[in-house]
Order: sequence, then C-alpha cells, then structure tokens
Amino acid sequence: MRIMLVTSMVPDAGGVGAIPKLLAAQLRGLRERGHDVTLVTSFGEDPGQAEAAAELLASDLDAHILDRRRSPSARRRWRVRGELAATWATKPWPWRVVCGAAGLQPLLDRAAASGEFDVVAVEDNPVAVLRFPAGVPVVLTEHEAIRAPASQLGPARLSERPLRALRARDWKRWDGFLPSLWERFDLLQVFCEADAAEVRRAAPPLAPRVRVDPYGMILPAATDPAREQPGTVLFAGTFAHLPNRDAARWLATEIMPAVRARHPGARLRIVGSAPPSEILGLAGDGIEVIADAPSMEPHLEAAAVVVAPVRSGGGMRMKVLEAMARRKAVVTTDLGAEGFAGLEPKLPLVLANDAAGIAAGIAGLLERDGERRELGRQAREFAQRHHSPAAWAARLEAVYSETRVAAAPAPRDALAHSSRKDFPR
Repeated sequence: MRIMLVTSMVPDAGGVGAIPKLLAAQLRGLRERGHDVTLVTSFGEDPGQAEAAAELLASDLDAHILDRRRSPSARRRWRVRGELAATWATKPWPWRVVCGAAGLQPLLDRAAASGEFDVVAVEDNPVAVLRFPAGVPVVLTEHEAIRAPASQLGPARLSERPLRALRARDWKRWDGFLPSLWERFDLLQVFCEADAAEVRRAAPPLAPRVRVDPYGMILPAATDPAREQPGTVLFAGTFAHLPNRDAARWLATEIMPAVRARHPGARLRIVGSAPPSEILGLAGDGIEVIADAPSMEPHLEAAAVVVAPVRSGGGMRMKVLEAMARRKAVVTTDLGAEGFAGLEPKLPLVLANDAAGIAAGIAGLLERDGERRELGRQAREFAQRHHSPAAWAARLEAVYSETRVAAAPAPRDALAHSSRKDFPR
C-alpha cells in the first residue's frame, strides 16, 4: 500500500512521552512490511525532536516536516501567539488542537500532490482537523477517547487560579469537539476496549466504524537485574497527562505509606516531564521527584518494581509496556492493563484496584526476588510477541486494508472539503 501517515509529533524511538515512541514503531513496522509511506509531521522544542526530524529528512523516507521551534524574533513570536489565540477564540477547538494543526495544511497539500495514496492514516486528534486528499479512505487513530475530568488539574495557588480556570474551560471543549471530529473518518482506531466503549457512548452512530488495535514500540534492550537498587519503586509519566498527576498523588500519599509499613526500606522515585507544583511537593521522606530527566534508562535500570496506579483516562499505557519490554515487574490497575487484556489468557502483571491491594502487590514483589524476576522475564516475552513493530504493523495493515473497502460515511469530496465552518478549508 501507499500510505500517507499524518502525525502530531515526529516519530522518535527515544522521544519524550509515549506518542513519538509508538509512531517510530508504526513507521518502522509498516516500512519493513514493504509499504510505501509518506510522512507529514512537525517538531518543536522537546529534547531530541530536531535531531529525530533531521535523521528522517536525511533518510530515503518521503518526509514532509514542519519546524515549529520558537523564532528568535520576539515580534514573530508574539504574532504567532496572537494568531493561535485568535483561532482558539473563533473555533470550538481545544488549545492542543489549535497548536497541533497550525501551519501543517500547506505541507500536507504538497505531500498529497506527490502521487496517489491508498489510505491516509491520521495519528491523534490535533492533526485530525486538516483537509485530506479527496477520494482517499482515511482512518483516524484516536489516542485517548476517555478524557480525565478537569478536577484532576489539581489544587491551584491563588496566583495560578486565573490560568487554571482558563485551562478548565479549554478542557471542557473536548466533550463536544471529539464526537463531531470522529464523524469525518471512515474508520476509528483506538488502543483499548475502554476507549472503544467511550466512542460508542459519545457517538452511537459511529459504533460500526470503531476498531481496537493495541499499539507497539521499538523494543528497548532488557535491563540487567543485577543493577536494581533494592527497594526502589518507580513511577514514570508525562505530567501534562492528568491521569498521571492523579496516579502520582495517590501513590505517594496512600499507597507508599502502606508499602513502607511492611517494607521500611522501600522508596519511591517519581520521574516525569513538566511536573506541576503539586507533584514537586510530594518529595520528602522516602519519595524523590525527578523533573525532566534526559533519559528514563537509568531509572528503569534502578527500579526493582515499576508501578502504574492509574484510575482514570484511556488511551495507551506506554509506561507499562516500556517497563514490561525492559524485563521489569509491573504493578498496575485493571485500567492500567487496558490494551493488553485479551491478547493472552493471563497477563504478566500484578493487578489490583485499591490502595491496599496495590501496596500489597508492591511489597510482595520487593520481598520475593525470584518471583519478581520471573514476572519480568514473562513480561519481556509478552511484549516481543504482541507489541513489536512487526506485530503492530500486521494489525495496522489489516485495519488499513479494511478502510480501503469500507463504505465512506460521506462522499470523499464532501469529507475533504467539509462544509462545516469548524474545519479548515
């Protein structure tokens, strides 16, 4: 197939957060299976993005990449901010979508003029508002259909309250935005059954278009068990993602005290990008908060147990998959295991859904070295079977092939040139 891949971030196996990693696996897997891929994407200020973009542009990939780094000109920066603010004020789009779509349409149009495509694969909703080639089937991968409540923004200091109120207002926009967006696509791909159920609930007529396809990653090297630091419990996450903030607070304030009561030497390491004040404030006796670490590798090497006590949100659980792929024992909730359930009868994870159960799972693994390391071995093998680039690309290929023969929800020219004023022309 000739595939146009439109992404919200540059594919990067070593990137910050989950999305660049899964996109790197997607791109590699599809190309290794012989598909001709044209990439349309952008990059900004996150560490490694510029280098990843340069590497792609220097390869034989047909890549169209927008440089979104801040201009050295203060005048230009303020002009861009004004344009983005005007878009937010005049369209019902969340801020993340306003920023994600800005400037990409001319690049996409040039890529579309390069030839005929069998399918357009759109990765994540910030780029889903763009206009796509007429007459070509389009599949959207919705990375997170379940939105965490705005209450998970956390408590705000007095000086932070005006901005927090604005963010809460922006967060509410997703409720009406997503169902109207999803209507534009032939098929909707999600990573777990919980997100599929949310699409069906929010937009019942779209239920026949939903497909569940667990994601993949370029598997990192397994860690050396001899390099574990005894008693170290790791939580990792991007704190722009609200469920990660809730999970970190729950872990630090309720779960770890119970772990330390049974295992006094246990200590928690919270590692993630852009931790807000309420997460930084969790640091204290037995708890370390590390902001914007240049690499997760040393922290995963040191961890005896990785924990992901997520209790809200949907989408991918890349922190769980990455720990499994690195041969780590993982304790998580049923929600944290979404995307893995159904692949095999028994998952190589310790599952619990309340603070006492999670604490018992963590403490038990800290106390039993053999059980912990065997669970890590099984987790690594599970990741190799189901989440390698090759395994994921095979599933993607099936979805894309189905999209090519699926009945379009509207004539393709109407989809590509939407009469809705909400979408760019």
